[in-house]
Amino acid sequence: MSTLYDEVLYPNAPFSQTHPDRLATLATLFGMDPAPIHGCRVLELGCGDGQNLIPMAFENPTAQFLGLDIAGVAIRAGNQEIATLGLTNLRLEHADILDAGPELGTFDYVIAHGFYSWVPEPVRDKLLALAKAVLAPHGVVFVSYNALPGGRIRQMFRDMMLFHLGPVTGFEAGIQGARQVVGWFQASQHSEGESSIIQAQVDSIMERQPECLYHDELGSVYHPVYFQEFAAHAARFGLQFLSEANYFEMQPRSLPAAVVAEIDRVAGSDRIVRDQYLDFMKCRMFRQSLLCHHSIVLPEAPLAARLPSLFVCSAAKPVSAKPDLSSGVAEEFRGERGAGVTTAHPLTKAAMLLLAEAWPQTLSTGDLLAAASRLAGQPPDPQGLAHILLSAYTAGVIELHAQPAHCVARVSQFPTASELARSQARRGRLITTPRHATVEVADEKVRALLALLDGTHDVAALAHELQPVFQLPEDELVKGIQLNLTLLAGMGLLVG
Repeated sequence: MSTLYDEVLYPNAPFSQTHPDRLATLATLFGMDPAPIHGCRVLELGCGDGQNLIPMAFENPTAQFLGLDIAGVAIRAGNQEIATLGLTNLRLEHADILDAGPELGTFDYVIAHGFYSWVPEPVRDKLLALAKAVLAPHGVVFVSYNALPGGRIRQMFRDMMLFHLGPVTGFEAGIQGARQVVGWFQASQHSEGESSIIQAQVDSIMERQPECLYHDELGSVYHPVYFQEFAAHAARFGLQFLSEANYFEMQPRSLPAAVVAEIDRVAGSDRIVRDQYLDFMKCRMFRQSLLCHHSIVLPEAPLAARLPSLFVCSAAKPVSAKPDLSSGVAEEFRGERGAGVTTAHPLTKAAMLLLAEAWPQTLSTGDLLAAASRLAGQPPDPQGLAHILLSAYTAGVIELHAQPAHCVARVSQFPTASELARSQARRGRLITTPRHATVEVADEKVRALLALLDGTHDVAALAHELQPVFQLPEDELVKGIQLNLTLLAGMGLLVG
């Protein structure tokens, strides 16, 4: 049976927050023993054309992946790409999850991204029941959903657009009409009194891919929930809240300290109540929650003692050109999304400097400790470093991983990109890194360079191959190639 998702394909992409590495990392921090990524089994419900699963399967050939989706057109497109890449550890199946059950087998990680809030109640129930039925004892479930109270703002625009469209149907007319009425709304506002939350939603509607807007805002089902309602729904099926997939989003961050203190007093040790209050204060719109079996006893917060088994990386860079690692001198390291850390602690400064130099590679906590101790001239302090790293992770300044990233920070004599990246470079602008992130390479000449990086070309050979494309003097061409290779390494696209 054809669905709207067959008529208008939903754009799919890799989502780093759904990767089993992310799920395993948080499970580890909360005292669980999740399956190693290299041998795990992953199920994605609502997988579309498999663009989230395909890079996972490519990077982890000894793991097994299964995707289910009701849109047959998307499944056929995904299976065609799987065949082209020769992947044997991934299956995409055209199926309704209402017909699925324990016969699927046992899975260490279950993913349902962009699913829960866009399906009817019986399907939401089946999602959680199926996840519980197939989940391994220390398995993790990822579920994203529209959250309240911020979801009310999204609903306000949805109601406005649907009212304006009336009986109008069809993709092109629907998108045009929806953006027309939101444009009227935007033109009617005064910038000095405009809510940043409302403006962000207007921008999202105007800038988002039309296919996403069509399904997300104009679809027949829109079901935002309060976090505590979602947690209670999961509990009905024997699942409990573990963490948000982006752990730093659970922190108060810019909320006034006095307000946070009152919330902590009211919530006590109840994590669900505390998070619900924080959602109120932030007017949260969207959540990406991890669940596990209700029988597992979880600590109230991540355990620093679990860090020695993890890997670390950070995109944060020192603000000063030459950081002073001596005691008592404060240095600032600034990362993405405005996250940063300022510290005068020698070991912390040394660790952050080493991570900045290694980016996008990961370092084991043991290697980082040894190198930071030597650099700072300080005795090793494993417990101290673990607490430092956990604090930086909580602030969103560093990343923690269950497995090392399959990329390199330096350009080798024979630079190499993955077969998947090379294939994508020949087909379009969006390239998936081994870190399961999507980067846009807009310059077709750079994509031509990327497509050649099979590990058999040095810079001279690359220049020879690319001369017809770049049409530059040899010395300029070589310099350009070296510069672009450095940029590609910084994006995490080189694997050797």
